[in-house]
Amino acid sequence: MLKKIKTKLLGIFLIILSEIVWAESNRPVFKQIVCFINVNKNNPQELSLDLADNEQKRSYGLMNREDMRPSSGMLFIWKDSQIRNFWMKNTHFNLDLFFFNNHGEIIEIYKNAKAFDETNIKSKQKVKYVLEMNAGEHNFQIGNKLKCNF
Repeated sequence: MLKKIKTKLLGIFLIILSEIVWAESNRPVFKQIVCFINVNKNNPQELSLDLADNEQKRSYGLMNREDMRPSSGMLFIWKDSQIRNFWMKNTHFNLDLFFFNNHGEIIEIYKNAKAFDETNIKSKQKVKYVLEMNAGEHNFQIGNKLKCNF
């Protein structure tokens, strides 16, 4: 009986370990960039962002990360403006999503997307960029402009 319990526990451990190894081995390498957002024109806020600039990186996003440093985030970019869809599958912390037009201006904000929630988060307008940051960390507003050197 004890041997069966040990075998089952070992099996569960190996399954969990294999999922962790799979997640880490499939995590794309994200280029890090520094951007600024003009919350206050005289003192733009500096952001350290991971760039999700292809389908593999956009699909993986912030999944399987345990946390994110303050003033850090992930910037999703596309070549064109479209309605964009997001979800929080395998995302371990709540996020605010900022939707930008092709001029880098915030045109829509989705506050406090819940960790692990698989509900579709859909932009109401066509957007070219989406910035994900820790929920409640920033008071960015519609019209604030993001400046990055890609």
